[in-house]
Amino acid sequence: GMAMLATGASASAPTVETDPLQCWWRTSAAAVRIGQPFSVVLTCNVVETDSVRVVPDQAPLDPTVMQMPPFEVLGGTHQADLRTNDHRFFQYEYRLRLIAEDYFGKDVKLPDTKISYHLQSRTGEGPAIEGREQAYFLPAMSVRVLSLVPGDETDIRDASSSTFAAVES
Repeated sequence: GMAMLATGASASAPTVETDPLQCWWRTSAAAVRIGQPFSVVLTCNVVETDSVRVVPDQAPLDPTVMQMPPFEVLGGTHQADLRTNDHRFFQYEYRLRLIAEDYFGKDVKLPDTKISYHLQSRTGEGPAIEGREQAYFLPAMSVRVLSLVPGDETDIRDASSSTFAAVES
C-alpha cells in the first residue's frame, strides 16, 4: 500500500501532470496591419494543492513593465485569478501594435518569454519547502502582418482621380 505509493512517486513513472506550469497565447486577430492595435492574451495554469504550490514570478508579466519587441505595448490588464480544487489560472491581456514598416507580408513572432517559478511543497503540518528556481518557456506564437494594401486587391497601380470628362478637357 503506502510503500508502493512512495516508491512509485520517486520513480520516473508517467504522471498525470505534464508541467507544473502551462501557458498559452491567444490573439484577437490572426493578421494585423501596421499600426493597428490588437490584443494578445496570456493565460497560465499552475498547480496549487494543499501539498504542492507552483509560485511563478508574475512581476515581469505586468503590462506596465512587459516588453514585446518588435511590438509596442500600449497597455493591458491583469484579470482576476480563477481557482479550481488543484489549479490556479492567471491571465494578462496586452494591447499591442507594430509600427516598424519592414514586416509587410511576414509572420512576426512574439518575443521568447520565460516565466521563472519555484515549487513549494508541504507535508503534514511542517513548514513549506521551497524548491530551486526553474524556468518555463512559453510556446512561440506569430502574428501575420498584412501590407497596407488589401489582400484581395489585384491591381495595385495608383487609381487616377481624373474622370474621362476631366481628361477630355
